[in-house]
Amino acid sequence: MKKLAVVALLALLVVGFSVGRGLASRPQQTRAPAPLSSLPDGRVELLEAVPFALDTPFVHEWRAEKPEVSAGYLLVLKVPPELARPRQTYEAVLYVGDQTAERCNYPEESGILVALVPAPLVDGHVDLDLAQTPIWFGALELPERVDAPRIARERAQALRAGIGPVKRGARFVAAPAAPAFARDRGELEATYLADLIERWSPEESDLVSGLRVR
Repeated sequence: MKKLAVVALLALLVVGFSVGRGLASRPQQTRAPAPLSSLPDGRVELLEAVPFALDTPFVHEWRAEKPEVSAGYLLVLKVPPELARPRQTYEAVLYVGDQTAERCNYPEESGILVALVPAPLVDGHVDLDLAQTPIWFGALELPERVDAPRIARERAQALRAGIGPVKRGARFVAAPAAPAFARDRGELEATYLADLIERWSPEESDLVSGLRVR
């Protein structure tokens, strides 16, 4: 009996030690990103804009309705690094006019963000006037949960706050008159998107290499 009691005690000690190690090694809960109002600067600069059109549309996963996209813009933006860093949780959603923008790169420090913005193609031109369209970071949310009513509320709030079209940065590259044509999303990524990231965010070489592998 005494031997069994010793074995049982040792077993309890082992279990307790394992549980303690598990709790100690578990990563701490990551705090939610700071709200936009507490960030030092929410301004956005436009560095380059490339209109595109595709033969085969793809699904825009960065909003609730999941619309199909066959045209739009690839934008290079200079933003506060705190807003550009990749998040695994709620983020300050990037809006361009009446649309959510898809973040296409993951800058840690540079604040150079490349984004894809859906827009209609009208008479061979992408129908999005960036000189008149506000670009801003809205409230914290998962972009894939944002729908049209939420976009309307966010835009109204942005307009009340005086947010309008963004200024062009000192390194601005003028947009071409005609859109870049590609067969599908894969070709768009392998050529135009990869080139933009390589030029503006060269430290993301692994991402560029991955985009070019088809």
